[in-house]
Amino acid sequence: MGQPAAHTSSLARHHLIGLGFWQAWQMAAFCSSAIIDDTPHSGISLKTLAIACTTLGYLVVMAASEKSALRPKRPFDLMGSSFSMAFGTLVLMFAPYLSDPSLEVVALVFSLTSISFGNASLLMMWGELWGTLATGRVGRHLYLSYAFAFLLFFGVFALPHPFAGLLVCTFPLLSATILHSCESEPKRMQGLSPHTINRVSSIKAIAFMLVLSMVWGISQNIVPHVAANASSGNFMGMTMFVAGIAIGAFALNLTLSAPPSETAALYRPVIPAMAAGLMALIALPPSFAFIGNGLIAMGIYCLDMFLMLASTDLAFRCKIPTTRIFGTAVFVSRSGTLLGSVAGATMMPHMAWDASFITLAALCLGVLAIAGTLLFTQTDLQQCYETPRTSLDDERPTLSQRCDAIVKSAGLTSREAEVLGLLVRGRTVQDVCNELVIAQGTAKHHVSNIYRKLGVSDRRSLYDVVEQA
Repeated sequence: MGQPAAHTSSLARHHLIGLGFWQAWQMAAFCSSAIIDDTPHSGISLKTLAIACTTLGYLVVMAASEKSALRPKRPFDLMGSSFSMAFGTLVLMFAPYLSDPSLEVVALVFSLTSISFGNASLLMMWGELWGTLATGRVGRHLYLSYAFAFLLFFGVFALPHPFAGLLVCTFPLLSATILHSCESEPKRMQGLSPHTINRVSSIKAIAFMLVLSMVWGISQNIVPHVAANASSGNFMGMTMFVAGIAIGAFALNLTLSAPPSETAALYRPVIPAMAAGLMALIALPPSFAFIGNGLIAMGIYCLDMFLMLASTDLAFRCKIPTTRIFGTAVFVSRSGTLLGSVAGATMMPHMAWDASFITLAALCLGVLAIAGTLLFTQTDLQQCYETPRTSLDDERPTLSQRCDAIVKSAGLTSREAEVLGLLVRGRTVQDVCNELVIAQGTAKHHVSNIYRKLGVSDRRSLYDVVEQA
């Protein structure tokens, strides 16, 4: 494999936000009535049933991928996944209009099965791409993808039925088409020694994702039920507007600040956003519940992006199939949402905007505080990226020789090699700017690319990699 290009073109950046079409499908399916008529079937909400089926779909695709891995390069995998998801969506839209109840059940089973397979397969193939990209701007592309998804969602939200649903049916096809065009993007190399997963940190991360997703599932069932303006039909629209503005603002901040470690940058807003949402629900009157609900949504979308970036990155670095680690992370997150949705649906008939709701919100706030301080912290995240220390020989290579070995094995460009040489000698980003006579944004871009290609999240992890080279 040749050396990756030093910069990502504007066209490539537009390609890499193609995940937004997949995410817009999720938003339209579960946060609007464009696809799913949420009339209970046999006492079960159709949206809850769809969440259960798509969650199971991740487990099935993970198991199937152990025998035959999904590959975006294979047109059959892409076409099969996208057409399955699109056609299933079309059938799901019109299933409630069938006059024969038994035929409606058959249509629902077929559509949910098709959607579950296509949805999970398409996301896993996007994960394969995220894990191999050489650019250090993957986190920014993820945020821009989600911001783009909100724009698509509002376009769908403004259209009448069935035009909104028909538009949503095209999203999987567009997402797959763009994913296929991304295959020419520069890829990082797996020349470094395999990384070992920190088991304790991994278990804590799983518990963290499960707890936060349960809080999300509970809130999305109960808050619209007790909110004063939920009956207007625009409650979810206003909720998504708040979440979209918050995601857009954070995407802009991430683009302008260009942090070296995007994984840490994606982790930081998760707990604060969800906690701010719960505090807003406690403090504000019910007519403003959409603000709190929107901030909770923003937090859970940040969690989604964080697990996408971190799990695919670790899968690549550990030389483990992406579907195994990324699929597990998504399955755990969606399982938490499902459990929370069921719990919320059970509590919903007994809930009103009174002391019982405030108590529940305060309890969820306490759970978030525990999750953010005891379950999984930024220190745990750093431990996931730590390079295991091994015994070093007396006759070890010099620092320059170790850097040269890393440059070759990781496929760093000549400029990135110069930046690496300065970083391992203790230079700051500003020192790099001064010595190489480059702009600070350019220096940050090189540092971010180096971190990405070496699979590290901070300067300490970088030193560990060089030490063990």
